[in-house]
Amino acid sequence: MRQWDRNGTLDTKSPVERAARFIYLNKTGFNGLFRVNSRGQINVPYGKYKNPSIFNRENLQAVSSYLNAMDVQILNGDYAAALRQTHPGDFVYLDPPYASFSSDKRTFVGYTLNGFNTQEQLRLCKTFQELTQKKVNVMLSNASVPLISELYDSDFYNIKTVKANRKINSKKTGRGPVDEVLIMNYHSQVTT
Repeated sequence: MRQWDRNGTLDTKSPVERAARFIYLNKTGFNGLFRVNSRGQINVPYGKYKNPSIFNRENLQAVSSYLNAMDVQILNGDYAAALRQTHPGDFVYLDPPYASFSSDKRTFVGYTLNGFNTQEQLRLCKTFQELTQKKVNVMLSNASVPLISELYDSDFYNIKTVKANRKINSKKTGRGPVDEVLIMNYHSQVTT
């Protein structure tokens, strides 16, 4: 299954087969990580699981029932296009690939073919500002790094620093608590 995006087989598969493949690879890959290389091929190492829980029929059916009952739309595309559908008073939570904790170019911050670089962080900030002007309530999470501090003015936005426990890292020493920020364009009772 992992080879499907390398040998051209993926394009011949039905949407159900593709979804099943995604779930299988997600449940059997290292720490449940999803990531692709520059050619769009899944490149997550194999996980070391004796009996991975790949399929939970009850949970999958419950989620399907909920999504159908609530008339939820799942969109696949650029986030800015989806956000054009928002209205004043709506709530939007943005959880982008985080800005890099390091200036080291080898630091991993992209989970997709094109990554999420500084230009994407700037575009996201502009979208955040546009949503604010539109009176949409927005919460964004990101790394507590200088770039994010520069982009989001703490005099204008409600910014809270929170400790987050990193569970995914190729080295055990790279896991543990790190500072992240929650940026809101409204006042909240978020506790740190």
